[in-house]
Amino acid sequence: MRYAILDSCFPESSQRSRGMGAKYLAWEMRRRGIGESAVQDADVILITCVSPIDAEYVGRIRKKYPKKVILCGGAAGTSPYSLGLHCDGVCVGDGQSFLETLFSSGVKAALDLPNAWVHKQTRSVIVDSDFPWKLPPIKCEDGAIRIWCGRGCKNKCAFCQTGWGQEYRENPDGSSVIRLAAALSGKGNKIAYLSNDIAQHSFYRQLPHVEHGSYSVKYLKQHGLPPARQIRLGIEGVSSRLRSLVNKPISHDDLLGCTSWLNKNGKGVRWFLIAGLPGETENDWEELKTAVMDWKRHVSKGVLALSFTAWCPDPATPLAPMPLDDRYWERFAAFREWFFSGKGWSNRLKLMPPQQPPSRLKKAMFSMGLGERELRAGGCWGPNDRVDYPYKAGAKKMYEKILAQI
Repeated sequence: MRYAILDSCFPESSQRSRGMGAKYLAWEMRRRGIGESAVQDADVILITCVSPIDAEYVGRIRKKYPKKVILCGGAAGTSPYSLGLHCDGVCVGDGQSFLETLFSSGVKAALDLPNAWVHKQTRSVIVDSDFPWKLPPIKCEDGAIRIWCGRGCKNKCAFCQTGWGQEYRENPDGSSVIRLAAALSGKGNKIAYLSNDIAQHSFYRQLPHVEHGSYSVKYLKQHGLPPARQIRLGIEGVSSRLRSLVNKPISHDDLLGCTSWLNKNGKGVRWFLIAGLPGETENDWEELKTAVMDWKRHVSKGVLALSFTAWCPDPATPLAPMPLDDRYWERFAAFREWFFSGKGWSNRLKLMPPQQPPSRLKKAMFSMGLGERELRAGGCWGPNDRVDYPYKAGAKKMYEKILAQI
């Protein structure tokens, strides 16, 4: 059997410049003595996908090679429906067991595994959590070497598939992570830690400094000043009310206090914000204006960036069945007008807009496997609900709780 690897994020790239998923697949093949074939010569095409919207790319490959076996995996595998429309099967979750079975026993055996999604089948599918922790560090297109610290997330934010779509696991050999990071950084390499929140790991304090890092306000309060020079704070909701609603309670005072403390210690800060969370109103955006003005008054040095994304439902999350509402764009436009009118603007403040409604709708359709009418109406978990996500019962319970509050 001959195998080819394609990367949906780098469709025209060489092997050297491919992303982490494709490099992982190549490593799995090399360590088994399996050579990589050109696509036109392969019997099986393995496609690594980051987002469900990569189904468009998979569809083009299917059209070009209608008789070849096409198997998909990667981060997008936890939302398998849209990918599955165009391929023979999707590996849901981690791929080590799937690949071992594929290479040793063939395609049919791999597709019979409990974590294999095959379109039109009705059986439940699990999310595999057999991660290859001994995977060598991978150097990515930005030149940074990625080191795996953990998978999943302890936090259960209602919008985030990372916390609900897979189990939280820490690298079982923290001491080797520390040694590897120290050895690589000591040789002048740029390194980056792969984790949804680096400070949640037991070996966090012993890791060498890195240039960039994502942290939660909660863990920064517990662990102190982080090693990174640029700090990304995923605060998400534009108000403390919304943050509490989606299980990420960060008060106005804590947010301003944390940001001020980071700025005064020479750290650049970026707030990651979600526009259009279910239940959002104009009053929530007024609180964000207050936060901006308070930061300007109390922080005389340092840079703050406001980076927006539009809320999009993801399978497995408590917010998945919530209806899409495009009024977030009107609210952001009003905020942007206020910002650039001179009231919010500062040469120390940067503003990055969210996706506009058509782009958000397209992404939601691929993610949930639903049409526009169903997404607008809400209340539907979609065809991906055939996956037996590890925290499925808890997600549905939280959905009911949030629904009762908005």
